[in-house]
Amino acid sequence: MPQNDAITPLTDSPGPDRNRPDAPGAEGSREPLVVRLDEPVASNTALVGAKAANLAVAARAGLPVIPGFVITTAATGRPGGPEPTRGDAIYERWHELSDDGRRPLAVRSSSVAEDSAESSMAGQYLSVLHVTGWDAFVEAVGKVVASAAGVGPVEAPIAVLVQPMAQARVGGVMFGLDPLTGSRSRMLVSMTDGLPEAIVSGQVTGTSLLLTRRGRLKSVDGTVPAAVHARQRGQLARLARRTARVFGAPQDMEWLIEPDGTLRLLQSRPITAAVPVAHGRVFGPGPVAETFPEPLSHLELDLWVPPLEDGLREALRLSGATGRGHLRRRFVIDVEGRVAVDLEALGVIRPRRRWWMPLDPRPGLRRLRAAWRLGRLRGAFPAIVGDLVEEVDADLRAVPDPATLTDHQLHLLLANARTTLRGVHAHEVLAGFFLDARATATTGAAVALAAVSRAREDGMTDAEIVSRHPESLALVPPAIGSPGALPPTPAYVRLPTGEGDDPVAVAREAVRLRARWLHELTAQAAMELGRRLARHGQLHHPADVRHLTLDRLRELTISHDLAATVAAQAPAARATALPAAFRLSADGRIVAAQRSAGATQGVSPGRARGLVTHDPSDAAGRVLVVDTLDPALAGALPGLAGLVSVTGSPLSHLAILAREYGIPAVIGVADAATTFADGDEVIVDGSAGEVERVEDGDTGDGDIGDGGAGNGAGKAVDAEIGG
Repeated sequence: MPQNDAITPLTDSPGPDRNRPDAPGAEGSREPLVVRLDEPVASNTALVGAKAANLAVAARAGLPVIPGFVITTAATGRPGGPEPTRGDAIYERWHELSDDGRRPLAVRSSSVAEDSAESSMAGQYLSVLHVTGWDAFVEAVGKVVASAAGVGPVEAPIAVLVQPMAQARVGGVMFGLDPLTGSRSRMLVSMTDGLPEAIVSGQVTGTSLLLTRRGRLKSVDGTVPAAVHARQRGQLARLARRTARVFGAPQDMEWLIEPDGTLRLLQSRPITAAVPVAHGRVFGPGPVAETFPEPLSHLELDLWVPPLEDGLREALRLSGATGRGHLRRRFVIDVEGRVAVDLEALGVIRPRRRWWMPLDPRPGLRRLRAAWRLGRLRGAFPAIVGDLVEEVDADLRAVPDPATLTDHQLHLLLANARTTLRGVHAHEVLAGFFLDARATATTGAAVALAAVSRAREDGMTDAEIVSRHPESLALVPPAIGSPGALPPTPAYVRLPTGEGDDPVAVAREAVRLRARWLHELTAQAAMELGRRLARHGQLHHPADVRHLTLDRLRELTISHDLAATVAAQAPAARATALPAAFRLSADGRIVAAQRSAGATQGVSPGRARGLVTHDPSDAAGRVLVVDTLDPALAGALPGLAGLVSVTGSPLSHLAILAREYGIPAVIGVADAATTFADGDEVIVDGSAGEVERVEDGDTGDGDIGDGGAGNGAGKAVDAEIGG
C-alpha cells in the first residue's frame, strides 16, 4: 500500500527492543507516559499502539476524531503496569478530560499488534465503556492492560486510549470498499441505533447499506434508522473517501452520529478481510469442463491447451465476432491445471456495458458483419466438416503403432497432431456459434453409451471396447497415463437413430469426437516416450512423463543424460473447483465474479422433485448435484429425477442427453455442491432455470415430475468446446 510520510509510522515494526536503554519502558527511558492525541508524538505506533496512532494521524488530517489521551507503552511496560496515582501525569489528563470524574470515559486498548495491514486483531483486546470516577478509571486501565496477556503468538506491548463517551443517535461500521467483490466503486455500511459496539460485538445484525462512492443508495438489507437520510449517507461516503486518501487505501472504520448530527470517526484500520480486487475479463470452466473435468498435468496442458486457444482465436477471426485488436489476448487460461475460457469471447455472458457504448457504432456493426458471415457459412458448414472429418480419419488410420516409431517421429507426431487439433477446435467453436442451445442432435456420448452397453452384454472388457469402439472415448476425459475406466452403463441402451438431427449439430459432434481421438493419440505418443525415458533411467515411472513440460520432454529425449534424471513425482493435491465465473487479481488470485440473476440456466425443460445426492452410483430416482457435466455421468443419467450442476454448457453432451431423456436440468448454480446436502428435498425447474429447496411442511406446487413436458427456456448464445 503506498504510504506518505505521515502514514509511515503506522507500518513500523510491532514493538521496541526493550533491551535498548532508550526503549519505552526501559530503565531511564525518557519516553512520555501519557500523550494527547493532538501531539505529534501520538503518531508513533510503538509508543501509543496502532489504534491511537491511526486516530492521531486522522485528527491531524482534519477528520472528525473525538479528542483524548493515551497511556503509552512506556507506562504500561513498566514493572507492575502503569499504576496511575493521584497527582501524576495520567491523573492530570484524566482530571482534565473527565471534568474531575463527572464525565464518563471510554477506556480502550491500543496494541502495537492490532489494526495493521496484516491483521486487525479485531475483538481480541478489552474496551471498557461508561467509566466514571477515578477508582473505576484505574480499574478499567488495569483490565485493558491485562487483556493483552495471551493474545497472539508473541505478547505485544499495549497502550490505553482514553476518550470521552460520546452520545450516539446511530453508529456502525463502514468498509471503504465492497468486501465481497473488492470493488472500490462501492462501500458497505452496517448500522444500528445507538453506539456501534452492538454491531462490533455481534449482539445485533443491524442494517446493511451498499453505497456508491458518492453515497447513493444501491441496496439495503434491513430497516434504515430514522437518523440516516441522504445527507448522512453523503457524509459517510465523504468520510470514507477522505480516510482512504489519508491512509492510502480504503479503510475499515467505526463511526457514530451524535444527537446534533455531528459525524465522528471512532476507529480506522486497514481492511484485512476483503477479497482481492480484480478487473478485466471474466473466465469460467463451463464450456470446457466437460472435456477437461479434472486438473491437467504440465504435459497435458502443453499438448492440448494451445491448440484449443488457437482454434478459438481462429473461429473468432473467421466469424468477425471480435475486433482484430482483441485477437491477441489470452482466451484460455489454467489455474493449477484447471482450464477456463473467456466467457465474454464465447458469448456465454455479455460484456459489461460502459457509459460510452451506446455512442460507439462498432460493436453493432461487428455483430451485423459476423451475422452475415456466419449466415453465409452455415449452409456450407456440414459439407466443410464432412471433408475435414474424412481427412482427419484418414490421417488417424495412417498412424502406425507408436511403439514402432523413433523418438524423432513421435515428437513429429505430437507437433502434427497439435496442428490438426487446432483446426478441429476452430470448426467446433464455429459450430457452437451456429447452434441454438436446444438444437436436437445425437451426441457422441449417446452413441458411446449404446456401444459400451451392447459390448458389455457381449462380455467384452473395457480395453476391448475402446479398441473395437473408439467412440466410447467420448465417455472418458483425456489423460496421459493409465486410461480411465469406462463408466457404468444401464442395460439395453438403444442406439440413437439420428432422425430429425440438426445437420450442424451432427457436424459439431463429429469434430468433437475427432478432437477426443487426437487427445488420445497424443497421450499414447507421450506415454511411449515416457516408457523409453524410464528404460533409460531418466524417469522413475513412465507415467511421470505427464509432469514434464513439452520442451523438457524434448530435451530429455535428445540428451538421454542420466544426470538429468527427473525425481519421482508425488501425487499432486487435488485442485479446488473453479467458480462458474471469475476474474484474476493482479497477483493471480481468483475473484469470483458476480453474475446476473439469469446466470442460472435451465438446459433441459421440465420440473421434478426429489432428494439430493452427490453420488452418481446411487442416484436413481434422485436429483444429482455435481460440480460439472462430466461425460462419465452419462450412464447414470437415464434414472435421474433431475440434474443440477455448478458449471456447464447447454451444448454439452450431458445437457443434450438430459433433453433426450426428459430429465430436468439446471446449470450455473453457484455453490450447489455445498448449498444442497445429501437428503435435501429440492424442486428442479429446467424450464425456468431454478432450483428450490423444499422446506419442512411445504407441499410444493403441481406439475412436478413432468420431465420433458416443460416449455423451452429460450435461446442461449453459447459455444461449447471439447472432445
